[in-house]
Amino acid sequence: TWAQILRNKYLQSKTLSQVTVRPTDSPFWKGLMRVKTTFFNRTKFIVGDGDNTRFWEDTWLGDTPLALQYPSLYCIVQRREALVATIMQSIPLN
Repeated sequence: TWAQILRNKYLQSKTLSQVTVRPTDSPFWKGLMRVKTTFFNRTKFIVGDGDNTRFWEDTWLGDTPLALQYPSLYCIVQRREALVATIMQSIPLN
């Protein structure tokens, strides 16, 4: 399918939130990357195992990302792109 083709070519082992645009990317992919932030701001994630959901920057708990719900905490976070699975597996839970 076309989704698998895009996944193999552009995402490889990363999530959509982890990839950035490269000069060699197709105009189609560059266009998708331009609207990525808008997409994430209007989408709610079903966490599942947490391997594809960013803890701070995706909307998965409440109506806005935790980064917007708790901006003072987000300012001091060291790993802003950390996934839900990574945070929930850390000991002690930070």
